[in-house]
Amino acid sequence: MRYNVLRKNSTKSERRVYEVLKRLKVPFEHRVKIGGYEIDFLIGKYCLEIDGHPQFFGKNEKLAQMGLTPIHLSNLETRDETLIINLIKKLC
Repeated sequence: MRYNVLRKNSTKSERRVYEVLKRLKVPFEHRVKIGGYEIDFLIGKYCLEIDGHPQFFGKNEKLAQMGLTPIHLSNLETRDETLIINLIKKLC
């Protein structure tokens, strides 16, 4: 597990997701480089992206070709802790 979700190097939305992952004791990596792309959170085979900006079109396709499943949450969705908890529980 690599926890590097500090105020100076993450967004508020990433910190919200981090707190839920930590509380649920879910192993993850933050800001992992895979296939030339940076992934916000890698949780097993799931790439959880927090979308505060437009995403590169081919990123999801490339990740899927590598056997990973991209999942996107908007910054607005990360304000709903219950939504995050339910999503994380489904992934685990």
